[in-house]
Amino acid sequence: MSDWADNPRLNTWLTAQQTAFPAWARETGQAWDFTVDSMDRLEQLLRKRLAARHDLLAAEAVEQPAVAVPGWYLGEVLNRNYGTRWHRNPVEPTHPDQPKTPFVQFPEDPEAEYDDEENMPPVCNPINEIRSLFVREPSYHLRHIVNRFERWVPLRDHSG
Repeated sequence: MSDWADNPRLNTWLTAQQTAFPAWARETGQAWDFTVDSMDRLEQLLRKRLAARHDLLAAEAVEQPAVAVPGWYLGEVLNRNYGTRWHRNPVEPTHPDQPKTPFVQFPEDPEAEYDDEENMPPVCNPINEIRSLFVREPSYHLRHIVNRFERWVPLRDHSG
């Protein structure tokens, strides 16, 4: 999966979001510092701006900054705080089960063995997580994503 971590399709998307981020941040009127605590503010902003699911789907369909930049930001918070890395299929997916949008996960550990899915390191597809805010129970929060990574990091640190 190493070519999923460095390919033109991923790199083009990352560059577009990095370029759009400063204008998006100014437009929100908030300071974005890539801390875990900023997840609550990001969620509030998304819930306010994308109040209806059709707003989210419309913004996502054309990769507008309204969804793509917050997705990038969420992934960057995980990358900067937990050591995950971006990945994206180097070719346009043809199967519905293949991820269409970039995701973050821990770097592969060739020595790791996982006995079941419960023990596998978490993966986060930020665009899907943003979409989930509008289809899951109201008690679901972006903070839950962070918690999945926080719980796994000590296990990862002790294994290597």
